[in-house]
Amino acid sequence: MPIYEVQFSPPGAMVIRGPQIPIDISLPQNLIQQLSQQGQQIPAPISGPALVDTGASISAIDLSIIQRLNLHSIGVATIGTAGRPSRRNLYPARFTLPFFVADLGRVIGADLIPFQITAIIGRDILSRIILIYQGPANRFTLAV
Repeated sequence: MPIYEVQFSPPGAMVIRGPQIPIDISLPQNLIQQLSQQGQQIPAPISGPALVDTGASISAIDLSIIQRLNLHSIGVATIGTAGRPSRRNLYPARFTLPFFVADLGRVIGADLIPFQITAIIGRDILSRIILIYQGPANRFTLAV
């Protein structure tokens, strides 16, 4: 069973930044195959920090990454936020975590730059893995 554990330092850092892990975001495998067959260039994966968010039902990626990967919207979803419901475009994407790869049929496009993250890992991914959040120890663990 692959296990990924993060120990935050200094104490309280996990409370401020939230549980974050490195992620590579790329085109899903079916789009890579389609572009390859058409002789088109495949954009390189984009790396950055992802926030693990148990409150998000669906994962999200920053709008700048959508542009850099040249992703096209596959639909629209209404999502609930702390402010009010809003409509957001959906995109296909591949999330490569240190221990897990997920081709996602749909993720939300969102402005995540103000939060200094490239992606949000929602319950659509968390439902496939084990998450242990050890607040007093400033540690969290993910496992498949």
